[in-house]
Amino acid sequence: MTDESSHFELSVLLVTYNHELYIERALDSLFSQDFSGAIELVVADDASSDATLKRIQRYEGRDARFTFKYLSPVANLGITRNYQRGFSACLGRYVAVLEGDDYWSSPYKLTRQARFLDQHWECGLCSVNYFVFNEDDASFVSRVKRSDGYRLLTARDLISDNLVGNFSTCLYRKSALETLPAELFDITSYDWIVNICVARNSLIGFIEEPMSVYRVHSRGAWSNVARIEQLEQQLSLIPEYDQLTRQLFHASFAKLQRRLRKAVLLSRRGQSLGTVARALAWSATNLEQFIPPVVVIVLKGLTPPVVKKIFLKIIRRGGGI
Repeated sequence: MTDESSHFELSVLLVTYNHELYIERALDSLFSQDFSGAIELVVADDASSDATLKRIQRYEGRDARFTFKYLSPVANLGITRNYQRGFSACLGRYVAVLEGDDYWSSPYKLTRQARFLDQHWECGLCSVNYFVFNEDDASFVSRVKRSDGYRLLTARDLISDNLVGNFSTCLYRKSALETLPAELFDITSYDWIVNICVARNSLIGFIEEPMSVYRVHSRGAWSNVARIEQLEQQLSLIPEYDQLTRQLFHASFAKLQRRLRKAVLLSRRGQSLGTVARALAWSATNLEQFIPPVVVIVLKGLTPPVVKKIFLKIIRRGGGI
């Protein structure tokens, strides 16, 4: 452990909640980083009921670079309040975030991000491209096309398209986190609005090489929410976020609202059409059992080819074929 006066070039905020299935992969990726300085590891566990903390404790003493700091166990705070205390507890000049169900795919991630911020004083945050790993079909897809370059993003860019995507891609200047408005933590806040607030005072650097993995799985706080619910939740938060940022980005938020409303409407129509299609598919499959074969043959012969194609499309979309 260390006293409050000790200096760290880097703090890593490890945010966990019932991540025992994933935490060792996350920690292995952290301990494999080639960062040469002292690292403060701040463990912000949100009252896990599984073996997450025990598995973290097994890593103590493995690497002399790391000093462990465990935040006091309390009742479940929820994501927003847990991040608030985590950010406050970090002492390093730079603060990286690693969520317990994600992991880093490059051992050079922290070094490259720190070097980027050393060279780009216009940026309060450096993010990286990342892979989205879907557990259901074991697929990896990079968030954007891979390259050796970087982009500079503004708050308006993030409102239009949250390219940063998740906290595990982020390395912050501690000074940038200290400018976050206190009321940010009185509302539901995820990486998106945190980074928009950071970008009120600085640019965001985005390295286009994928160096992190965002895991989509059924236990995820966000990834297990149905798509239409994600859209509706984001839509409901926009007025609060617009007010929080003093309507500085009102035009951008309003444009996003229009896009989200259209997306919700299309999703609802898709759900309705899917229900109808499944019913038609069930009817087609089951009615055939009760119609004499000769009648089925005659009906098939009399049905125009175009109608057959349309009906088959409906069945295949809605009937799970």
